[in-house]
Amino acid sequence: MGKWNWQHSDWPNFTWDRQQIQAYLPSVYHKQGYVAGLVDSLNGTGTLITKALTENIVASFAIEGEHLDATVLSDEIERGFGRASSWDDAKSVGILEGNAAALISNVFDKSSQDLTLHRLGIWQRCMFERTCSPAQIGQPATWRTEDINVVSGGSGDRRIHFEAPSPSRVAIEMETFLNWFASSREAKEIDPLSRAAWAHLWFATVHPFEDGNGRSARAVADLALFQSDKNAVLYPMAPYILADRENYYAVLERTQSSGLDVTEWMNWFFKTLENALDGAITRLNWSVEANSLVTMQPETRLLTQQVRILVLLHDDADQNVISASQYAAINSVSKATATRHLTDLVDKGYLCVCEGRGRSTKYRLSSK
Repeated sequence: MGKWNWQHSDWPNFTWDRQQIQAYLPSVYHKQGYVAGLVDSLNGTGTLITKALTENIVASFAIEGEHLDATVLSDEIERGFGRASSWDDAKSVGILEGNAAALISNVFDKSSQDLTLHRLGIWQRCMFERTCSPAQIGQPATWRTEDINVVSGGSGDRRIHFEAPSPSRVAIEMETFLNWFASSREAKEIDPLSRAAWAHLWFATVHPFEDGNGRSARAVADLALFQSDKNAVLYPMAPYILADRENYYAVLERTQSSGLDVTEWMNWFFKTLENALDGAITRLNWSVEANSLVTMQPETRLLTQQVRILVLLHDDADQNVISASQYAAINSVSKATATRHLTDLVDKGYLCVCEGRGRSTKYRLSSK
């Protein structure tokens, strides 16, 4: 019996502590239901979806040490998401952000389509090709032809963290995986959340590509979640995986080298999924509150421009203070009007003055 999970004779028949994992399901399902209720109470979620998609793919690339321009990416997603031609539009940009937008849009815009060699081929080209000719569209994925070892250290203290199946096995391994992914969608033996956890681990273990396996594994898990819950687009796991990156790799390594028991991996996956759901609930609760601010009684009602700024300050980690000049630029109003709007928000308890005086006054969210 070899060291790695895929070397076991029962591979890929994973086992796990069912009682331990089943304990997570009520909480996760409850939070999914809460998200659905919040979504139903909103007039629309287009902006929230664009932001979530952007955060998702930015974080997934960052886990691998690759930086994406979030502003450019958000524009590309907004332009292409929800249209059948999103791949064609984004590929013509010829930049990493355009292709990344095509990748994440394909994951969440085509949940009804099976995961196939051709679909994986699109994802693969999105990750690594800056331009794409018409002849390449629809080409299947290209499996790796080299051995893959995940190692660290130098020649004196080299450590092998993982050794993937040999290239000669990849095609049959992926055929088995893709058949399982299709059939398990309606299977009674495995719940949708455990299916997503398995899919992530299984794909990452086969390691079918020369590069991009982690990003693809996370996209596969996203697709699995989205196939069972259309609101999954609003609770991306990648930002929370990035925040726990070291532990993510450690749990993955231990699972891949400790037989076919995947209990630890599934525990980690469910906890991370709950963190993602908690983050989505916080954001959606604020969006519901923001929507109500423009429909209150006249004496307490806020202007659309004011709500726009409150949402920005609440939802953007890089924009936690605002000046009258910034308010004026964002809302296309005069600086005098911006000052009046900001003063009104202070009077109503939504903002407080945090620094400066006169023209240099800065405002931030109050604790209201």
